[in-house]
Amino acid sequence: MLAPYRVLDCTDHRGHLAGFLLAQLGADVVLVEPHGGSPARRLPPFAGADGPSLWHVAYNRGKRSVELDLHDPVGHRAFDALAANADIVLWSGRPAELPFDLDALTTRNPALIVGLLTPFGMDGPKADWHESDLTVCAAGCQLALTGDTDRPPLRCGVPQGYAHGAADLAVGVLYALNERAGSALGQVVDVSAQASYLQSSFAYALNQAWANAPLGRSGEGINVGPFMLRWGYPAADGEVSITFLFGAAFKEFTPNLFRWIWEEGGCDEATRDKPFEELIVRLLDGREPADELTRLADIVARFTATRTKAELLAEARRRRVLLAPVATPLEVMDNEHLAERGLWDVGPLVPGGPAYRRPGRFLIASRTPLRRLGPAPALGAHTEEVLREVPREPIDAAGPASTRTGTAPAPAPSDAPSDAPSDAAAGRRPLDGLKVVDLTWSIAGPYVGRGLADMGATVVRVETQQRIDVTRTVMPLHPLDAQHPLECGGLFANTNAGKLGIELDLGTDAGRAVLWDLLRWADVVLESFSAGAFGRMGFGYERIAEVNPSVIVLSSCLPGQTGSLDLPGYGNLASALFGFHATTRWPDRPAAGPFGAYTDTVSPRFGLSALLAALDHRRRTGEGQYLDLSQAEASLHFLAPALLDAEINGHDWEPLGNSDATMAPHGVYPVRGEDRWVALACEHDTAWKALAEELGQPQLATPSTAERLDRRTELDGLVAQWTARHGEEEAVRRLQDIGVASHVVQNSAECLTDPQLAHRGHYVLVEHPFVGPVPVEGPRMRLSRTPGRVNGPGPGYGQHAFEILSDLLGYDAERIADIAAAGALG
Repeated sequence: MLAPYRVLDCTDHRGHLAGFLLAQLGADVVLVEPHGGSPARRLPPFAGADGPSLWHVAYNRGKRSVELDLHDPVGHRAFDALAANADIVLWSGRPAELPFDLDALTTRNPALIVGLLTPFGMDGPKADWHESDLTVCAAGCQLALTGDTDRPPLRCGVPQGYAHGAADLAVGVLYALNERAGSALGQVVDVSAQASYLQSSFAYALNQAWANAPLGRSGEGINVGPFMLRWGYPAADGEVSITFLFGAAFKEFTPNLFRWIWEEGGCDEATRDKPFEELIVRLLDGREPADELTRLADIVARFTATRTKAELLAEARRRRVLLAPVATPLEVMDNEHLAERGLWDVGPLVPGGPAYRRPGRFLIASRTPLRRLGPAPALGAHTEEVLREVPREPIDAAGPASTRTGTAPAPAPSDAPSDAPSDAAAGRRPLDGLKVVDLTWSIAGPYVGRGLADMGATVVRVETQQRIDVTRTVMPLHPLDAQHPLECGGLFANTNAGKLGIELDLGTDAGRAVLWDLLRWADVVLESFSAGAFGRMGFGYERIAEVNPSVIVLSSCLPGQTGSLDLPGYGNLASALFGFHATTRWPDRPAAGPFGAYTDTVSPRFGLSALLAALDHRRRTGEGQYLDLSQAEASLHFLAPALLDAEINGHDWEPLGNSDATMAPHGVYPVRGEDRWVALACEHDTAWKALAEELGQPQLATPSTAERLDRRTELDGLVAQWTARHGEEEAVRRLQDIGVASHVVQNSAECLTDPQLAHRGHYVLVEHPFVGPVPVEGPRMRLSRTPGRVNGPGPGYGQHAFEILSDLLGYDAERIADIAAAGALG
């Protein structure tokens, strides 16, 4: 898809995933490394005793390596020459570490797109804070929600914060690339890892602004009001995760579970026939005893404990029960479904080495398959080759290549006013004019449509009350939801912000006819039905392409459209079945997260990346195509080092809690107040020496990192004693002042009042049709010339039906009345 483009990847371990995604999509990615190589080359785990770092192997495959010192004049001149022939430059780090003059670079190359991944953004009160992946996660709410109530908040063992940011970095530069096709101008894409990681907290950071109490940690489960719904259960050979929820969206699944238990003699008929759909309401109004959830969970636990994970999964699939085993990385590598779908790339880790499996293409594209990437490059292996290459003519469909190499863009037509507003002032956005039909639900699919709407696409969301979107039924629910059921959900408002809404009954001929007209109108169609269901309904890609040949259809579901795993469910099941739960735990306890349907918040970036690349390909060729996104497969790239460790070294990921394999102290520590915490990480000896002095332990300043790792329990105790004497803000201020990465563990209230998020305009006040003014999250990244924006909350049922039918489809009033009379509009 991106074969015409060149990317200079100047990121480090925090951002390498962005270049990896662009390489899979076909771009020529040149990895620009400092002398000695990227820090990713020195991060454990390694392939054997003296093999390459598996972080480097995971995320630098398929790239060409150039070794340049950008702080040296000779290296900087070489970089400038490379940038003059590049389409995109990627960089990651703290703003103060930026090794090039951004203004000078973009002035010399006005069509160059520069993507910057930083911990908190390029400017603002926290822009240059000392940070680590752990402290970024602390700033992003998910950490506050993950773990057991009697222990500190718990991180995922495989660092996740910057992975979210790097995936957004790829999305952001592709927004800019699509916009450049019309303007011939580049721009700067500013990605904050904190803002990106907030997506993994769903909308629970909004709770207090939507008049809901903040959520707390609940182990492998979720809190609903005063009730804790348990999701983690024992199996005879490990653990399983069960989406144990109630309400209209779960009226099939939870009764199926208890009917199964009853058939096996595990409960009585009264329990089997309990009105699960309204159970939470009955608990709240006293019709059910307060301990009923505990009784039901105990029944489930006794049942699952006597059966193996494989037995439980096989029967859950047959009975449509939302259950998945908690699989370790070794078990993920042996997953038959992934093998059936051809996920694994097989080849050497480095040139000339033995062949191993590693996560391959993140999506299946019908017309332009993603590249199977070669081995990760040796340091500087392509320096001479790249520097000797004849200067290329960068692709620019909207203007001459000279606009890419220092010549000003073509002047405006003579009748254009000389004081014409800038793109940003004029409100222009990268995807203006794009037409999208969104048939997704829950979280993973809708976030794809939300990203398109933020950047200017007209997104029509089609839904029906016959299949209620779960995000309309879960927290944060505004109190007015009691008066306007299913219309006041904050999660729905956030994931579907900026979309137009129409309700269609596809069981009617008139409803199906309207949908077909929308499918003819659309440039892009999004759907997230169970595997194959959209086609069985008569709306598959092949049929749509017959009437709309250039359409791009993206199907998003948990297992993908093919293979043997026909499992319904949400991202919490994918998290369990594909390794995230097994790597988020204390050494002495069962899995405790990550919180919620985690992979639902990971996979949308992969879908957006492929979709934006497919749009660029269509612009150049006229060709549409079909994109099959498996939420599970895409998300596995966030665990790639652990999966490679399992494949190459035979290791399952060692659970360390909040400890780290390369840093000590590293953890989450108590401060004054109830359930108040700060995250802290000593990334190097200098930080530790400063911390030892602050702790009043100067005699401990000399131990090396290896020695500190051996004494981590002792050092954690000393740090906890110090933090417990301080308030959270004071502790973080003192730690930042001495150069130690640290951050308050933020929940809803702290995120809503975070000065850095406020500086970036992360929360946007919108007018909700039933609630009034409430905040939703803004776009995940900032584009310097054509920024995204939010035009409103997710739509009410059928809110924009007349506008869609009349303005977009051109129906007259009589035809609309006939459609309504036929019962097609809900």
